[in-house]
Amino acid sequence: MRCICAGLSTVLGAALVVLGGLTIVYYEPFVNKLIYEQMQIKNGTEMFENFVRPPVVPYLQIYFFNVTNHEEFLQGSKPMLQEVGPYSYRQEWEKVNVTIHANGTISSALKKTYFFDREKSVGPESDQVTVLNVPMVTAVWQVRFTPRFIQLIFSSMLEVLKERPFATHNISELVWGYEDPLLKMARDILPPHQRMPSDSFGFFNNQNGSANLLLNQFLGSVEDMSQYLQIDWANRENYLDYWLTDECNRVHGSDGSGWPPNINRTDTLYIFNKALCRALPLTFERDIEQYGIKGYRFTPPKNVFADVSVNPENECYCVGGPPCLGGGLFNASICQFGSPAVVSWPHFYQADKKYLDAVDGLSPDPEKHSFFVDLSPRTGVPLAAEGKIQINMALTNVSEIKPANGLRPMIFPVVWFQDGVPRMPDEVIEKLRMVSNLPETIKITILTLSFVFGCVMLVGGITIFVTMCSACVSDSDDESTDPNTLSRLHGHTNPTMDTKYPEKD
Repeated sequence: MRCICAGLSTVLGAALVVLGGLTIVYYEPFVNKLIYEQMQIKNGTEMFENFVRPPVVPYLQIYFFNVTNHEEFLQGSKPMLQEVGPYSYRQEWEKVNVTIHANGTISSALKKTYFFDREKSVGPESDQVTVLNVPMVTAVWQVRFTPRFIQLIFSSMLEVLKERPFATHNISELVWGYEDPLLKMARDILPPHQRMPSDSFGFFNNQNGSANLLLNQFLGSVEDMSQYLQIDWANRENYLDYWLTDECNRVHGSDGSGWPPNINRTDTLYIFNKALCRALPLTFERDIEQYGIKGYRFTPPKNVFADVSVNPENECYCVGGPPCLGGGLFNASICQFGSPAVVSWPHFYQADKKYLDAVDGLSPDPEKHSFFVDLSPRTGVPLAAEGKIQINMALTNVSEIKPANGLRPMIFPVVWFQDGVPRMPDEVIEKLRMVSNLPETIKITILTLSFVFGCVMLVGGITIFVTMCSACVSDSDDESTDPNTLSRLHGHTNPTMDTKYPEKD
């Protein structure tokens, strides 16, 4: 009976250990295949519906820099800026013009509809702020190298239109647009590539309810998800024509809705940013936990907007240089109709100190002003995302343009935005929690049961066998040294034969 128990224990223990080994080798590919099947975007599936109508509630938050001493600034004082915000807008997203192609891609355009949320804002859209007159500053920048007589004519035009370097508008006008006579005039005299798209100016002019960026993205397959949701082209172009190399002009990365699954800490991810006309790299910053789901936080590297001497890869963005801007700032003017638009992180976070010292009222804070994406590494789905960017204007002085007197070379902050999803819906959280945590829990359980109980049973069975074998050997030794046994082995039955001194015959 003990032999049977020992045999069963050994066999079952070995089987459990083998099961643990097989789990290590085959469990992840098996689970990944099940997850990849659910992630396929096909007509009639839940994933397709989520792709067309993302089940999230994004918010756009806008912060303006109100200039409290604009007259003094024009007389030479340092500008004093007062951050006013947030002005919050709830968004509804819907993909339109959705087409699945035979080559394994899907094209669509994201339509964003904005709704002002008074409860999440510091005030109504009727609040007024004084900011740089962006159309005028842009016009001054564009004529800075023109012949003197053109500058004089332009100066007279500004005087007739009563344009000044600073203007006061309400929030609604600055966000959604207001008619500007200077823009209308500029459309008649500027070359096509420098003309603004309308006679109105607003940071989100003609953006509410529009869908003007058509993206084509890879769908991936169960066998290969390495390009899942990565952008193939934008507005039917694989390359832009703004920068100095094909690599910097290449349209690639994610639109922010998701990345390929099985993300590693060593990966460099990319997100295509329309406002910057480039793909931004994202690198691992730290481990995080959101909604009970362990994830990774990815952020742009600190040198993403650095000088060429610090980051040589930025040389391709140095159009018209050297010298190039750098120092934590990015010159986006070439893709913004020739306006002197300069991009940075909010409050000049991670920028050279000289830009921060040139103004009063800014206070960079990594918790408030950093750009980040939190991802579930197993699925590549964002757990949280906060895209943040600040729009500044590069100022210049043109002595012949009298209405612009007082402007001087510097980088002047105007506004910054935060666009993201404050919280994922509960039903999405539950699904992500199950997909992210349940497979790992099952794997750990199987491995624990397999190796712990398997090793115990295997060792126990072997121990019983060894004990039984030792007992058999001991019994055999005892039997071979017993006197009666020896006598029987020699054929003697008379006990007197065993005496030390037998009688002689």
